[in-house]
Amino acid sequence: MKLKNYLPEIEKAENKEKRKNICLHGVSPTIKSIYSDIKKLYNKKTIKKLSKELNIPYQTLYSWVRGYNPIPISKIYVLLRFWKKNCKKSEKEFTKRWDFIYMGNEGYSQNSQRKIILPRELNKDLAYIIGFFQGDGHLKKENVGDFQEHSIYFYEGNKEFLEKINEILYKQFNIKGNIYFQTKESKKWYTLRICSKPVYLFFKNVLNLKSGKKVRDIEVPRIIKSSELPLQFSFIRGFFDAEGGVGETKKNPWLDIGQASSDLPCEILIWVRDKLNENGINLSEPKRTQNQEFFRIRTSKRETIRRFFNVISSNHPEKINKLNQIALKNVKC
Repeated sequence: MKLKNYLPEIEKAENKEKRKNICLHGVSPTIKSIYSDIKKLYNKKTIKKLSKELNIPYQTLYSWVRGYNPIPISKIYVLLRFWKKNCKKSEKEFTKRWDFIYMGNEGYSQNSQRKIILPRELNKDLAYIIGFFQGDGHLKKENVGDFQEHSIYFYEGNKEFLEKINEILYKQFNIKGNIYFQTKESKKWYTLRICSKPVYLFFKNVLNLKSGKKVRDIEVPRIIKSSELPLQFSFIRGFFDAEGGVGETKKNPWLDIGQASSDLPCEILIWVRDKLNENGINLSEPKRTQNQEFFRIRTSKRETIRRFFNVISSNHPEKINKLNQIALKNVKC
């Protein structure tokens, strides 16, 4: 599923923090073409005119035209608008160039720092990451000395599994995070942290994922609701790996998915249940955990768990092992 041009969302966000520009790499051919059109109008005055319009030294403009440095999204947008107005280009021609820049760029960076990539399509890996993030992730913007850092966090008790998440993120964004061990009272877990403003803005402004460490009443992102069924299944797999459990007592096997919520079950839990039920995986209505603001959907039927294993499955080594044991039990060879 292709993502529409999201440069406007990134450009608007970066303008709020002008010292922290998000830059595009590999777009100098387009800048040269635009510059050439403008030069036909202003000739020797072109550099002076554009330097004033963009509020930059002429050396900076030369570095963008020649491809020595990446260009801030906000600046190439102003340049493109100037080109449209002064060269008498139509809105259609502007949009075509703007989309070409979106599709043709080679990556993003904060100012001229480490280059990363941002996905141009929603695939199964990205849908999975979104699902896991909605369960066990959060965004954080924090001040570190004179600088502001933009981070994406993921939490998990199994380090091996978190390393798999890290590999998926590297495949999608060309960036790897750091994994470190944490404890608090009797609790122990691993944290994966990626520090990147472009990735942060992609999660926040393009995918529209909520920020904050303890966000309640989680919803299903619009991008997932409008996606194809296989992508929705990948999203559910990620959410299950974050918030689901599976096991077996002496009497019955069980599988459940839970989520904290205020007074009523949160939207994501209802949506997941309905989507599973539509596809023959019948889980219970969301039920409140006793004395807690927490709801679960659940099944104790082995055949339902088998179907969940076959249709949704898991990427978590512990959960997939348990699902496999339950699904294969009492199966006649």
